Amino acid sequence: MTSIHRILGTIIIVLFLLLMFWGVILRLAGRRDTPVAFWAVQHWTENVLIVQTVFGLVMLLIGYRVTGRPLIWFHYLYGSLFPLIAVIGGRIAALRREQREYVGLAWGAFIATALTMRAVQTACGNSFAEIAACFT
Repeated sequence: MTSIHRILGTIIIVLFLLLMFWGVILRLAGRRDTPVAFWAVQHWTENVLIVQTVFGLVMLLIGYRVTGRPLIWFHYLYGSLFPLIAVIGGRIAALRREQREYVGLAWGAFIATALTMRAVQTACGNSFAEIAACFT
């Protein structure tokens, strides 16, 4: 069960990174409109994030806990609440612009990537080796 949680977390990080770098490339290219595929990836990222959050809450309710780390409650905040806020904030920023909606979405993805990686760090450890071991 926890391996599904890890796989979903990895997918979320990859999708956030994709949105972030795609937004940078679009901006550097001077594109004014947001591609339909960009919106599709954004929606799928939000859907996977919601599934991951619900899955994490179910794991919490049935007794799975991250143990052995100080301040582990940060994992629950960084892992669910903050990325959702970043996605919603990015969406609001994108909707308030008439052109280049992808800029707000890319900023939201950047913030959500950082917060999701912080959730991984609070669950797995501080060193790169501990984080890599967490995904294997």
